[in-house]
Amino acid sequence: MFLYRIIAPLGLCLVTAAPAFAADLVEAPPPAPPTWTIAIEGSPEFYAIDNGSNTARSLADTYFKFSVSHSFDNNFVGGVSLQPTFKTGGKSQYYGEATVGYKIKLTDSFTLTPSVGLGYTWHDTGIIKDGDANAQVPYYALYLAGDWKLDQQWTWNVFNLRYRNAFNTTWETPKVATGVTYNIDSYNAVYTNVGYSWKKIDTSSSPYNDVAGDKLNIAIGYKHSF
Repeated sequence: MFLYRIIAPLGLCLVTAAPAFAADLVEAPPPAPPTWTIAIEGSPEFYAIDNGSNTARSLADTYFKFSVSHSFDNNFVGGVSLQPTFKTGGKSQYYGEATVGYKIKLTDSFTLTPSVGLGYTWHDTGIIKDGDANAQVPYYALYLAGDWKLDQQWTWNVFNLRYRNAFNTTWETPKVATGVTYNIDSYNAVYTNVGYSWKKIDTSSSPYNDVAGDKLNIAIGYKHSF
């Protein structure tokens, strides 16, 4: 009887403590991955070829691009961006654009993302339309990006292809770029890329009456996700 009076309360304590102890062993679920990303990018752009008034490799302009994007559960991604471009000589051009794309995971490491964009460019555009060298025009853009995740920190942005044109005039501006992204942590990343673009506009003068080399650039950027 004496032993029963000692062992019974001890057993009750063990039974009561067991669920709490088991709960401590269960790991907390990982936090949900971020779905929103804000980014800022800056780059000087240089003329790719001699075009009559400017020499190859001379500074053409400097741009800054501000963007916000959202990743949906069904692999769709959408975003908006604003890009002011400050040209040599004091002129400036602005771009506003909205895009929607779809991420296709081809392997555990490689992702292909086609997307389409609708935008508007205004101010000192240099687009010749009916004699207006500064036409303000809406445009569409088609993109295809291929990204290869090398490890937890590094991603090789193997290619980013663009075809862009205005709806109501000729303004073909294809571009190809490649670069790398360094993921500081799950929420912050920095990146750099190099690009080369071509141009054809509504003009009868060479070289842009046909698709010709336009600009090359080296960009750096920062992204924060939440």
